[in-house]
Amino acid sequence: SASLGNLGNVYEKLGNYDKAIEYLEQQLKITREIKDRQGEGKSLNSLGVVYTNLGDYDKAIEYHEKSLKNAREINNLQGESASLGNLGNVYEKLGNYDKAIEYIKQQLKITREIKDRQGEGASLGNLGIVYDNLGDYSKAIEYHKQSLQIAQEINNLIGEAYSLANLGVVY
Repeated sequence: SASLGNLGNVYEKLGNYDKAIEYLEQQLKITREIKDRQGEGKSLNSLGVVYTNLGDYDKAIEYHEKSLKNAREINNLQGESASLGNLGNVYEKLGNYDKAIEYIKQQLKITREIKDRQGEGASLGNLGIVYDNLGDYSKAIEYHKQSLQIAQEINNLIGEAYSLANLGVVY
């Protein structure tokens, strides 16, 4: 199951989405057979990411909602956070900014609760992107600065680079 999921994720990163779906669906089938609920949630979330990359947002939402339901049923806050963030990203791509903000703020609350500083920084950055798209530049800057501060505190150079680039875009 884990190997199939890893292969699916690698193919997703390579942009070979058909192959990614093939492996992730095999992983999903096995996780369900062995009743690995956490693995099932990861499979569902990964499939949602692939469908987001394909631009099939309806299918992406379907998978992320299933993953979110799974995470809540087994009290997996990390999985819930990932699902909420992914749903927020899909709705941002659809231009449904209110819904994107709603999901990302829920994710932010959980990242703070579980003390996931990297996830918190990413959530703040994603909120900055949504507010930039809304034309609320002062809020976008505020969120990107908070994201930058966290990235610097935890020495996350990639997060720092994204925050700086996002600030540049807003300015």
